[in-house]
Amino acid sequence: MLEQVLKERVAALVGEALRTVEVEIRRQLDSSVALIQEMGGYIAGAGGKRLRPMLLLLAARLAGYRGPRSVRLACVVELLHTATLIHDDVVDQAPLRRGRPSANAQWGDDASVLVGDHLYSKSFAMLVRDNDRGVMETLARATVSMTEAEVFQLERKRSGVTTEADYLRIITQKTASFISACCRIGALLGGIPAAQVEALTRYGLDVGVAFQISDDSLDFIADQDRLGKAIGSDLREGKLTLPLIAMLDRAPQWDAERVRGLLKRRALAPAEIEDIRRLVLKHDGVEYARERACAYAQAAKADLETFPPSDEREILALIADFVVDRDR
Repeated sequence: MLEQVLKERVAALVGEALRTVEVEIRRQLDSSVALIQEMGGYIAGAGGKRLRPMLLLLAARLAGYRGPRSVRLACVVELLHTATLIHDDVVDQAPLRRGRPSANAQWGDDASVLVGDHLYSKSFAMLVRDNDRGVMETLARATVSMTEAEVFQLERKRSGVTTEADYLRIITQKTASFISACCRIGALLGGIPAAQVEALTRYGLDVGVAFQISDDSLDFIADQDRLGKAIGSDLREGKLTLPLIAMLDRAPQWDAERVRGLLKRRALAPAEIEDIRRLVLKHDGVEYARERACAYAQAAKADLETFPPSDEREILALIADFVVDRDR
């Protein structure tokens, strides 16, 4: 119900702008190089939630901006986000993305890395043409944060130890910082007071953390067809996410030690993944993660209180609720 209401309200407010973003994304993916053209069409056709451009457009409207730059910059952030997804799938050797074979599964790691680099280049070329130092600095900080988080996550994975503090650091820098940057860019376009710019920046950070905790929880409870990737994919990739970390902290020693022993293996069998999933649910790992996600969503809604009531503010609050209530 919430998803349908949100879709209708977003469509009424920024639907036309989002359609223009889609057209511009496809135009930017057009190339005389056949492989870029082929992979670009495949990637654009996969769709997605378009959460980041949506948030940028809504933040810009909340800040009072109605010009064309918000659409161009929404395209920039989606191209940049798509590049990170392509590279993530190579690092994780993920076979699926949005319910279809990933780019690396279709064309191999080398082509995926290069096309991901191409998308990075296209996004920054658009950014330079926009020529706003504040916007460029915002995205530069976010991308540095994201790459640091990727390396830190790899470091933690190799050590075999990830604490809750480690996990929150990773998702804050890797996911939430970029979502926060999208909201900040929208705020900067409106030229609003610094306190309101910071409020929208915090909103994006809180929504981003809630979104990622919820996403990681779905890996244990979602329907695979709706989720668009294999259930237990984080476990297969050796990632310790909050539901699992919470279970290891809460479970009796014998259950925790059994799971730690399984996690040391290079490859988990389907039955072993199901065993870990069962223990995470038994010891309320998902429930704990959901409580944390809801707390961040509530904080995000509180961040909006510095703005007067409006359709944009209401929709941003609905998005905060949706990121923790979704099933995909």
